[in-house]
Amino acid sequence: MKHFQIPGYADVSLQNRQYFDFYKKQLGSLPNLYAMLAHSDTGLDAYLRFHDHKQSLTIPEKEIIGLIVGTVNQSVYCLETHVMIARLNGFTDEEIREVKGGSARFNERYHALAQLVFNIMSTKGHPASTQLEVFFEAGYTNESLVDVMLCIGDNMITNLLSCTMQVPSDFSPGQV
Repeated sequence: MKHFQIPGYADVSLQNRQYFDFYKKQLGSLPNLYAMLAHSDTGLDAYLRFHDHKQSLTIPEKEIIGLIVGTVNQSVYCLETHVMIARLNGFTDEEIREVKGGSARFNERYHALAQLVFNIMSTKGHPASTQLEVFFEAGYTNESLVDVMLCIGDNMITNLLSCTMQVPSDFSPGQV
């Protein structure tokens, strides 16, 4: 199987170097997944513009989606990242395990979201009408549903890339 190297600063386009500089200043280094996107002269910029768009979902809601999509796709890299961010946003390890299984009984609204996302992923985009009803009854809107789909798509991109290119972890063993 082909081995994919993480490109370094000198290996990427001038446009991508701005992201290496930004993330080095903000985080100490560019996450490995973003570096892999920099194999394309425009891929990293295109992805980050999509990823950073304004939307109606909260950070915890986006992490619920990320945890479920990463679990279904068995994306180790993405799961490590979403577990870390979920913890930073107040989720306990027990809640994270529950979300990865497609539920969130600790919060009614999150539970409706988790069940819908798990159902969408399990049925390849053909959710049960009852799941949609529960989602809307929990206070979500059509805008929310569109944003859920965009967030699933965002996570699918990174899951597929991380699995296909075997992106190595950004964390030390046992850190997450």
